[in-house]
Amino acid sequence: MCLALFQHPSERVRKAARSGIDSIAKYDLDVFYGSDREGGLGPAPQSAGLDVLESMDEKVLKANHEAALRLLSGMLSPILEGVSWTYKSATISQGIVPAHPSVSDVRARSIQLLFRLYSLGENTQQKLATINALSEGTRTDHRGAADEKTRAMIARNTVEILELFAQLVVREDFQIVQKIESNSYWMFVHSLNDETKAAALKVEKAIAGNDEYAIYRTLIGFEGVFGDWSTYERTSQQIEPIEKERRSKASDFAKSITTDIYPAWRERILAFAKTESDDLATFPVFYHFLAEFASAQPALALRLITEDTAAIPRFLIPVLSSLWNGNHRNQVRELIEKWIEEAQLGVDHHLFAAIKMFLSTDDVNIELLERLLEKTTAIGDIPSVRQVATVALVRWRDAGREIVQKLFYPAVDQLTEMKNASWIFEAWFRQEARDLFAEMDAEGMECVLRNLLVLDKIDYHAEEVLHSLAQRDAGRVVQFLIERIRIEAQTRSREGSRDFDAIPFEFHKLQDVLSKNPGPVVRSVLDQYRTDNTLFAYRGATLLKNIFPTISKEFEEELLRLVREGGDGNLEFVLGLLRNYHGEPFTHTLCKEIVKAVDAGSSLLNEVAIALETTGVVSGEFGMAEAYERKKQEIADWRSDPDEKVRAFATRYTSDLEQMRDSETKRAEEDIALRKHRFGE
Repeated sequence: MCLALFQHPSERVRKAARSGIDSIAKYDLDVFYGSDREGGLGPAPQSAGLDVLESMDEKVLKANHEAALRLLSGMLSPILEGVSWTYKSATISQGIVPAHPSVSDVRARSIQLLFRLYSLGENTQQKLATINALSEGTRTDHRGAADEKTRAMIARNTVEILELFAQLVVREDFQIVQKIESNSYWMFVHSLNDETKAAALKVEKAIAGNDEYAIYRTLIGFEGVFGDWSTYERTSQQIEPIEKERRSKASDFAKSITTDIYPAWRERILAFAKTESDDLATFPVFYHFLAEFASAQPALALRLITEDTAAIPRFLIPVLSSLWNGNHRNQVRELIEKWIEEAQLGVDHHLFAAIKMFLSTDDVNIELLERLLEKTTAIGDIPSVRQVATVALVRWRDAGREIVQKLFYPAVDQLTEMKNASWIFEAWFRQEARDLFAEMDAEGMECVLRNLLVLDKIDYHAEEVLHSLAQRDAGRVVQFLIERIRIEAQTRSREGSRDFDAIPFEFHKLQDVLSKNPGPVVRSVLDQYRTDNTLFAYRGATLLKNIFPTISKEFEEELLRLVREGGDGNLEFVLGLLRNYHGEPFTHTLCKEIVKAVDAGSSLLNEVAIALETTGVVSGEFGMAEAYERKKQEIADWRSDPDEKVRAFATRYTSDLEQMRDSETKRAEEDIALRKHRFGE
């Protein structure tokens, strides 16, 4: 059932199926030994799961490849785990899988099934995942608590796995060889005995005989082992000299390429470029090699990106940049113009690389970038439009303010039309962006803030941008946040609308700038509250709470001014804000002033009580009861206040707190008694 539902369209069902597979694979102490340490099942559940997998034919096993890997990886875990409960605690216990013949059999069968799954792998990612699953079978408990028999069992499994690895490295794709090299090296480092060490060294020897892989390891090998395994140590001190040596070798490779040997190097480059990775930061040496190649052999490099463009799309940028900085700029421009003409909606193209190369060229061609922006906008290529904005942000110092007017603002406006603000993720950390925002005029701020309105959430990336803008004009940023609150209200009123969150739960640094002058901030939010109090009673108050996490003297004076002005609107506004502070003592002055300002029978007194009695997070069975008692003590001096209204309020409020305290105490005691009954204690 779990296998059948593993790829179910519903995320909830998929999650339940994965949990079920994990439960079957996991060695549970109570199941293995029995809850009373008698009559346990041992690895019978795991063995039953293996029976199902072993009965599958090739087609069915292929279809369940991912689920089978998850199941088999769990069965190779060296850990036994159990959880015991009392009425007030849970205890997690761990142990080491014993070397019983039945356990050894489960592990051996699991490894054989993984060998079979590897042979059925249809792509590199499936094979890499299988290698990682096999590597689980070589690990002991990290605390080193395994006994000699268990260590010997795992050592036997490790030797078997390493023998397969030694066979694979002579015929497999280099990306797989690299993973085998990395994993086998760590098996060598953590060898359980001389046999596992010898088996690991056979893998090293097999890899050492692969001259072509040695080139791959230099240019691509982000997981490669650079040195003799017996003396090599992966430490931070070694990273820099290794990278320096790799770059030096890469430069030598690039400079050695001639017309005669270019065909061989072309095939090599195209093969290496197929290496799969979600992060291009894993290819710095290959980037360096390609840049050096384009610099040393520009004609051959131009031929490569002209004839084999589609085969190396992720690696065009270093070649383009080097050629642009050399004597082949006109040819590069002609090639880019050709790409612009050929680019179509929904068809792969190379305009992104043509734009991004200007991050590192000696100069920036604004006219060509305008052409690229026009085309990428026309075909709806958001990543490329975003990249134009990034280039303008990064290069505006050396290219001049012209690039901001001609590229940054138009690109951001286009992204706004596309309901996209993702440019901030490439801009928020850059000093060039901060400097530009610090000098940005009102027109520029409007362009940026207009774009940020399309964000579903203000996360720390957006807050960094807003923080820079707020230093230029804090009031405009407050108005921007208020506008987002209005948009949220409109969005939530429409059925099927997107999940729009106007302001974050809290600010990380924006409050430092916005809280410097409380008066205009409070008035801006109050003006919107008076326009629509249903909208701003909660969200406006939350915004002020974010800007003023505590009530400073200046902020308090501004709120006291509203209280003394009087009127239900002002008082309701202040009370709505005070609710957000969980009745902290620094709110008491304002609460007391409101009590003094209203009639004895006013419904606003109930709002004052609510603002005072709200709590933050409490802990323990009696957490709420203790919180109510604490709040009672915090207003003890109110009962002797000179103002009769304050004394009367304190008496009623104290009585209410005592009743809530006693009720919470009784509820907690009953809950404890019930849990003790359930657990037989």
